[in-house]
Amino acid sequence: MTTPGRPGSPPVRPPGERQEGFVRRVLLRPFRSGRPGTMPAGLVLVIMLLGLSLAMVLNADATLRKSNAKGDGWRNGVASVIATVSDTFQFTFARSRIDQALGKNQGTRIDAAELVRRQQEAEAAQQQADALEAARRPPVIAAPTPAAPVHLWVGGDSITQTLGSSLQRVIATTGVFTSTLDYHVSTGLARPDYFNWPEHLVKDVVPKDQPSILVMMFGANDGQNMTDLQGRGLQRGSPEWLTEYRRRVAATMDLLKSPTNDRLTIWCGPPPMGPGTKVHGMDEINHIIWSEASTRPWIQYFDTWPFFSDTNLQYTLEAPNADGVRRVLRQKDDVHMSVVGADRLSWALLDRISRLVDLSAGHIAPPPSEVAPPSIVERTEIPPTMPGAE
Repeated sequence: MTTPGRPGSPPVRPPGERQEGFVRRVLLRPFRSGRPGTMPAGLVLVIMLLGLSLAMVLNADATLRKSNAKGDGWRNGVASVIATVSDTFQFTFARSRIDQALGKNQGTRIDAAELVRRQQEAEAAQQQADALEAARRPPVIAAPTPAAPVHLWVGGDSITQTLGSSLQRVIATTGVFTSTLDYHVSTGLARPDYFNWPEHLVKDVVPKDQPSILVMMFGANDGQNMTDLQGRGLQRGSPEWLTEYRRRVAATMDLLKSPTNDRLTIWCGPPPMGPGTKVHGMDEINHIIWSEASTRPWIQYFDTWPFFSDTNLQYTLEAPNADGVRRVLRQKDDVHMSVVGADRLSWALLDRISRLVDLSAGHIAPPPSEVAPPSIVERTEIPPTMPGAE
């Protein structure tokens, strides 16, 4: 036996240090593996305990809900303590973020009132989209038959007196139309104080006559100064005048839209006027009508200009029909149409209508002496000014 303090004997440690070394050996020995590459059993046990503790606090809310559902008193108390600790250290928040990253969170904190508001907004947006889609669809006119003809109204300024009479005769030959002619001399959109066409259309024509198709023409009397809604005088052809006239055209078109989308309006642009007349600005008026109609499917612009002009789109008094015979198209004032000119335009209008409405039950046989040559067609684009136009 080696005596303490003798040479070769182990150094003597104080009692406190000997106790500390014993504790270190007891606590750390389980974490030291006896074989390289293996994990000691003690470390495995600690990791398992930490994992269970972490799972316990991360799932504290779920554990509390299950305990409450079972009604176990002592378990409720333990679960409440764990949930309190989890909430205090925001372990629940961490669990929610983890579930969210893994795509497990299916619930939200959105209030029911907020869900109602979002649903109402979605429904309103869908209704708006449906209304926009419906507004883009052209009107649907039922195919007429001799037993159930379609009613056509034709009207406007004094130019439609001859045109309307001719159109009534032409469409009557089909056997599938009834018609009304309604023209007013010296009228248009420039002077509603003299004759208010928009008011007449919505108060008299649409509700009383109930046409499925309207054919109308204004413009010959509109090349004059106007007064806007503020009472300011607008010089004919000025930018302000053109803006106001466009506003009136657009508003009148909107008034003619059927809520059930079963009414079609063919708005004829005025033809070119003779160079010696005092009727000016028909090219600008045509451009406004064409451009506004292009955004409204219930309005069909009809371009009369090529049917009363030469190959350079300039005013002409006479021109050949499909039979090759030249005939006078205008009256002596170079403004109103002759019967020949009105017939020429009426057959073209019927052709346009036949492309919009099924007229297969009717009889359409235009005589070559009354129709324009096949080369005369509407323009695809209407310029705001025509070279040489008055």
